[in-house]
Amino acid sequence: MIRQYFLIHLAVVFLGATLFSYEVFAQSPSQVHDDSNPAITTGFVSAQGADLFFKTLGTGDPIIVLHGGPGFDHRQFLPFIWELVEGHQVILYDQRGTGLSSGAVDSVSIHIDTFVADIEAVREHFGIDQMNLIGHSWGGILAMYYALEHPDQLRSLVLCSTTASIDAFDEMRANYVQLRTPEDNAALEEIGGGDAFNNGDPEAWERFWRVWFRTYFHDRTQADRMDLVFLPNTINNCGPVAGYVLGSIGSFELHDQLTSITCPTLVMHGLADPMPSSYAQKIHQAIPGSELVLAPKVGHWFFVDGTKIFTDSILGFLANVPD
Repeated sequence: MIRQYFLIHLAVVFLGATLFSYEVFAQSPSQVHDDSNPAITTGFVSAQGADLFFKTLGTGDPIIVLHGGPGFDHRQFLPFIWELVEGHQVILYDQRGTGLSSGAVDSVSIHIDTFVADIEAVREHFGIDQMNLIGHSWGGILAMYYALEHPDQLRSLVLCSTTASIDAFDEMRANYVQLRTPEDNAALEEIGGGDAFNNGDPEAWERFWRVWFRTYFHDRTQADRMDLVFLPNTINNCGPVAGYVLGSIGSFELHDQLTSITCPTLVMHGLADPMPSSYAQKIHQAIPGSELVLAPKVGHWFFVDGTKIFTDSILGFLANVPD
């Protein structure tokens, strides 16, 4: 049973095919939570038959941030990403099919080429000539594909807690299983085997994934700080979205191609991440002139349990990027 849940995790966080199939709940702009803070704006970008929900924080030099999954949404970054707002406009968006973004969930719509084109649509919507792009986890993989396709549109690139090769997944899985406690296993069996979880109840999903992600932190209690309130659209579509888009890249291996990336690049990885830091080092070695930050006592959710070093490293890096 626990192996089954790891496959669920891979479908949502990195790899695999759908294990869920629920009725799709439509989301409309009227359902968007619009914070009264004047530094926040929300809206939608039209892109190839989808409406992509975005949220911007602050004003200044724009940074587009790509969330992980595939199959999650932008909420995982909040409130931690606020630390980057100083002098910047941070642009978050939900990738198609999840969160508050629409789009058909099929092999045509949910494809790496479409996801890369969606980043272009967001860049063009905000009138950005050359952008700063941050990708976390799956978002880092997506950012690398974008950088290879659109090198001239990048001012800088930040790759956090990610890999350029499918080879990382087996090691990540083995480390995760080793780190999980008997109490974790029991809780996952109980919650994941219940009707509420299997019928897509958001509270059950939140409890399940909060237990699941404990081993992704150096300090397990940090998992309690994450926003793991899943919207119906995410619950319904996370598995199929992961299956289709990861199926479109197959047994990917990007290291040889990364040598063509010429924009200033920062690679970041926590040394307590179940994904070994050797994969960050390989990316760093492949991208000419890139910088590498390896953070002790920081796990996969770098921006949560390593907020200060995440912020300081990125702001310091961006301050030295040529105009």
